[in-house]
This record gives sequence, C-alpha cells and structure tokens, in this order.
Amino acid sequence: MEIDKEKIKQRFSEINEALTEIKRLAALENQQFWAKKENIAAVKYYLLQSIEAVGSICVHIAAKKFNKGVAVFGECFEILEKEGFLASDLSMKLKKMVKFRNKLIHRYWEIDDKNILEYSRKDISDFNDFMKTVGRLIN
Repeated sequence: MEIDKEKIKQRFSEINEALTEIKRLAALENQQFWAKKENIAAVKYYLLQSIEAVGSICVHIAAKKFNKGVAVFGECFEILEKEGFLASDLSMKLKKMVKFRNKLIHRYWEIDDKNILEYSRKDISDFNDFMKTVGRLIN
C-alpha cells in the first residue's frame, strides 16, 4: 500500500497553521494573555487540532507502510518506534502528548491552564520533530 503524500502534506499544513496561532498567543505578555479567557481556549483548541493531525498521520503510516491496524494513537507511536521509524525519545513525547489530549477532552478540569501556556511557550517543538521525521518519508 502506498503512502498518501498529499494527505500527509494537508495534515502538516493544519499543524503549521495551528502552531502559528499557538506561538502568536503564547507570545503575549501574561497580563494580556490572561485578560481574555478566549486565549487559553484557543490555545487548547489549536493543541488538540495539532495532536489529532499528528495522530492521523501516525495511523496512516502504520497502515500504509507497516500494514498495521491501530486502535489508539498511543499504540500507533509504539508501532512506529518498534518499526524503527520513530526514535524512542520522540515516541515517548508523542505518547505523553496523546495522554494530554485525552485529559484535555475527557478530564479538562484536571489540567492547570498555566501549565498549558508554559508548554505552549516551551515545548511545542515536538510537533516539528515529528514532521521532520515524516518529511523524510514523503520527500
């Protein structure tokens, strides 16, 4: 089965657009950021959108390149790691990202919004690391 490069490029575009918005919002001074509750809501939405796109890419690669079905995103990153496609440290970060996504969707009241803003200011490079790894496959 063949990888659908256009599908992956579309997901990359979605991730990049979301990361641009996250960076724009995260660059606001604390007082300005927290003055509008819409800011943290937008950051959460863009993070969810990006994580969903990463998961979609993972599922596609697992199915098309490695002929593996996947029930959940976390399992998908394990498959790509076992197949030698993802480095173990990136796989671990992506699995944590999925756990964060699940909390954000199902137990959002357990997440401290200040931690989300801090993550958005410091740790979103994991998305780019994933896109670089996948980019080698489609270029």
